[in-house]
Amino acid sequence: MNKPTDFVFTPTTKAPEPALELGRIPVDRYTDPVFLKLEDDCIWSKTWLLAGAACDVAEPGDFFVFENLRESVLVTHAEDGVVRAFYNVCQHRGNQLKASGCGNSPYLSCGFHGWEYYLDGSIKEIPEAHDFPQGVPAEELSLKEVRCEAWGGFIWISMDPDIEPLIKYLGVVPEHLAPYEMESMVLVSDETVEWSCNWKTSVDIFSETYHVRGVHPESEYLADDVNVQMDLYGPHSRFIAPMYIPSPRKIGEDKALNQTMVEYLKSEGFPVESFEGDVTNLRGAVAAHKRSMTNENGLDFSKLTDDQLTADYHYNVFPNITFNLFGEQMWMFRHRPHPTDPDKMYFDRMIFNRVPKGEAAGGAKAGAVDLFVELGDVNIVGRPEHNFYRYGEQSSGLLLDQDASCLAGVQKGLHSRGMTGLWISHHERRIRNFHFWWEKYMSEQPLMLKSAE
Repeated sequence: MNKPTDFVFTPTTKAPEPALELGRIPVDRYTDPVFLKLEDDCIWSKTWLLAGAACDVAEPGDFFVFENLRESVLVTHAEDGVVRAFYNVCQHRGNQLKASGCGNSPYLSCGFHGWEYYLDGSIKEIPEAHDFPQGVPAEELSLKEVRCEAWGGFIWISMDPDIEPLIKYLGVVPEHLAPYEMESMVLVSDETVEWSCNWKTSVDIFSETYHVRGVHPESEYLADDVNVQMDLYGPHSRFIAPMYIPSPRKIGEDKALNQTMVEYLKSEGFPVESFEGDVTNLRGAVAAHKRSMTNENGLDFSKLTDDQLTADYHYNVFPNITFNLFGEQMWMFRHRPHPTDPDKMYFDRMIFNRVPKGEAAGGAKAGAVDLFVELGDVNIVGRPEHNFYRYGEQSSGLLLDQDASCLAGVQKGLHSRGMTGLWISHHERRIRNFHFWWEKYMSEQPLMLKSAE
């Protein structure tokens, strides 16, 4: 395969391993309500947070609302072309200007007393302004701005005015993910599910594949959950999990394709009937088949390696973002805390599809690669509607239903007097690394990192 030379492919070199302490991870940080306030002060207000999709503020007049714990943030695209973020609160009596969701309007109007703001945050109109004896100074009464930057097709915000630039905060992640061209992908599904667990419990399960045999046994027939590369990059991390090859526990002596794999390949349109190989060379055949889409469907995979077309490149961005990247599709999972209950959280899922070069957003198709929800081969015209529900009210797809069910039991168990702390394996070291950085931001003594000596 001829590789272009004007860009850098996603690095696959194994990252050096930091020396992490081996002690138990305390459970009270998952269960004690006091940590809601501590995390708000030390983590959520001191890091970069993914607020939403850039497509929601693509045009002047566009806006959307991002909520995290007690804070609600308005992201706007003003007439001057600048995307900004503001605390979603009227400077008169504190009413929220927008309740939720996204929309388009030339200005923002408070439903309490009718104060109006332009989307650049400046005052448009104050009814009966003459009645304020202290005056109505524009600078004092404009909306309070929040740091706002864009990367990867997303808008990110930070409530820390002194935080480092986003690109520096993200470390190696932008370079690693540049070949996926996430900015040109199209949003095809958007939902929020309330789960019965702490947000960190959710981050934990999406940081390892050790749970696959117990929670997702059918997935062992489709992907290798053992030979998974783990990389730690400061507060962020990655794993690379091979797909289209079964777990070593499920590979038979004859190396033949199992029936689950056969059915999955058929659902993707792979010509199983004409495939004469076995599990040892299936990934190469699948990559070649996917590359044929460049000619058949106009999808450009020239910046992705065969491994990227047949593996889950899985990145965690501290504190609460998970990216699963494939050739045709990208999933963004955001693990948000519940504002009052440490035993609940909001699991946000956005699915994005790669589209042919130059094709309009409305032509995006949802492909069969999505194992978490079956969208079917339907055209998505415009922005998909945001769907909110609680676990159990409807299905999120087999794998996410399994995760949510498991995590509800984990959260209950963490309250037990018999559970004194998490006992973490080497395979789960992304969890240990996350908690080291969690402790660092919480200004606690970083007990989980040994001296390098």
